[in-house]
Amino acid sequence: MKKHLYGMPCALAIISLFVACSDQFTRTLFKGQYPHQRYSKQLDNAGIERTALYRQWQEAAVRSLSDPTAIRIPHQETAYMPPDQPTAIGYIFPARQGERLQVEVTTQSIDTVALFIDLFEAPLDTAAAYKHVASADTGTTALTWDFRKDGHYILRIQPELLAEVSFVLRLTGDPSLANPVASAAKQHIGSVFGDARDGGGRKHEGIDIFAAHGTPVVAAADGTVGRVGDNRLGGKVVWLRPKGRDINLYYAHLDSQLVAPGQQVVIGDTLGLMGNTGNARTTPPHLHFGIYGIGGAVDPMPFVRPGKSVPPDISANVNRIGDTLRTVQPLLADASRHIPVRVEAATASGYRVVLPDDSRHVLKPRQLVALTDLRSMQLTKPRIVYAQPDTMAARITELESGQRTNVTAEYKDFLMVEQPLRGWILR
Repeated sequence: MKKHLYGMPCALAIISLFVACSDQFTRTLFKGQYPHQRYSKQLDNAGIERTALYRQWQEAAVRSLSDPTAIRIPHQETAYMPPDQPTAIGYIFPARQGERLQVEVTTQSIDTVALFIDLFEAPLDTAAAYKHVASADTGTTALTWDFRKDGHYILRIQPELLAEVSFVLRLTGDPSLANPVASAAKQHIGSVFGDARDGGGRKHEGIDIFAAHGTPVVAAADGTVGRVGDNRLGGKVVWLRPKGRDINLYYAHLDSQLVAPGQQVVIGDTLGLMGNTGNARTTPPHLHFGIYGIGGAVDPMPFVRPGKSVPPDISANVNRIGDTLRTVQPLLADASRHIPVRVEAATASGYRVVLPDDSRHVLKPRQLVALTDLRSMQLTKPRIVYAQPDTMAARITELESGQRTNVTAEYKDFLMVEQPLRGWILR
């Protein structure tokens, strides 16, 4: 994979001694902080915070939250992070209470690389802070999280400073509860949360799972049996309190109950047998399965069948990851169509690319071409060659009037040239 883009200067080899303390010492010293924060504090203590690389690393971390890439779960991609361009990738996606996020990252690198994987709750108010909710443990590249409320969340992935790493990311939304009906039984969901009841006088506060009369209904989580009783609507019912969770599970219309209040159960234990008691006497046998939290009834579907477990296949050529290509159509109102972009990842939608301003776009393969010469030009006046398309960037060299150079890309007021070195000149 290619590692350079836009003539950005290579990273300085200044961090060979930046962390002398052990991980155990770090955990003790910065107890309560998550791994990304502890690492940042290590850099601070080593005096690295005064370097440009450190500032770029921190800016990348912040930018990944303020300008994340929108995705949908399930999602998978193959990505590459170069060592000389501090990078962090943010992914924003909607999630529902009850879904279990599974993050699996498979890395490939010559060296052992610390990869920080953090999950944040995106604020409704853009001026509010991002709430950290979970992190992968130090030394691991996997994260599991059960969402406790509906909302948008941001997953951030960032390697340690000066690390070069490629990785495969796989995100799925799995059920956080087991099936409340014996999995071997033939079954189907016939009514969902929110359906009208009693001529619209009330709404359905659960899902109805239909199966044969006498089918076992089982514990969807380890927990404690609450009330076991009978009521007008639910008929014979069982309540179950999952261990460590602020919800109660409600099993209704049972033909018989096989547990007692206070009984400890584990996933799969039989709580009763399916029937049609209560107000279900005129319907086929089914389990009314409800979930109640602090705010009342919640939709059980994300808890048991979110349907987000199979990511789409990666369609783009993964051999292009890390390459610098050129767009064939305008991406910005004030930019040409010949923009150089670094291919950061291959996804089901195509490529996620990084522009010279560090913004990200997802493009189809047909929207990109190889970075070849657009044209040759003879300079009519001296031109300064900048490392980036910015007159405040470092100056690489100066081209003399009358000198010929090849233009390979364009961006706003700048041209990318290749001779004698790759860099940018004003148009």
